[in-house]
Amino acid sequence: MTDKIYLGVVFHSTVEWYLKERISGKEPGKDEIAEQFKKGFAAGQEKQEINWLSPEGESRKRGLSFVHHFMREIAPEVKPMMVEKELITELPGLDVKLKGVLDLVETDFSITDFKTTTAKWSKTRIKESYLQMQIYRYLFEKSFGDVVTYLRFRIIYSKKSSGIKDQKISVRASDLDTSKMFDIIKYVVENIRNEVFYKNESYMCGYCEYRDICRSESQG
Repeated sequence: MTDKIYLGVVFHSTVEWYLKERISGKEPGKDEIAEQFKKGFAAGQEKQEINWLSPEGESRKRGLSFVHHFMREIAPEVKPMMVEKELITELPGLDVKLKGVLDLVETDFSITDFKTTTAKWSKTRIKESYLQMQIYRYLFEKSFGDVVTYLRFRIIYSKKSSGIKDQKISVRASDLDTSKMFDIIKYVVENIRNEVFYKNESYMCGYCEYRDICRSESQG
């Protein structure tokens, strides 16, 4: 796992802890959540090997800055109802189950997904992520009915531990296409069953733990 992915994993688990504390009626302060991040950052390294592309201390400091930014700029406006909610439903006609884990569902039935990265999302990157929100909306509607009010991404980004910024991206229901979602899932399911795996290069290749294997096979 690369250090950037690891930082995102620890950040997500820290925010999950904080929001669950809020749901239980507690109000953790910035020092408590910072300590939670530090513990998670250290503990996770005992379970898996991290590919440090940046110095460990620098990644840790950057992650703490993300946490401080979350507490200062995002947490005060959040009203959590469900956190890391796993939803599963059968897809008609495909004989497969669709599963998703929602970062945050608020009391107004809005769905938010948190991302940590090094740079602001481009318009292309945003459009590429519509499918994720379509899946979340579909899963939620199948589980609780048509009550979703807002769909949004919160992108916290910076290449360094200073100058942390965030981007709020709202996704309109009119931008989401359920039929297209089914077409994509059907295509993926059929290829998996037929053991057909096309090479699909994207920005995610730089974060993939199988990158070296994929490159060596394509070159051979």
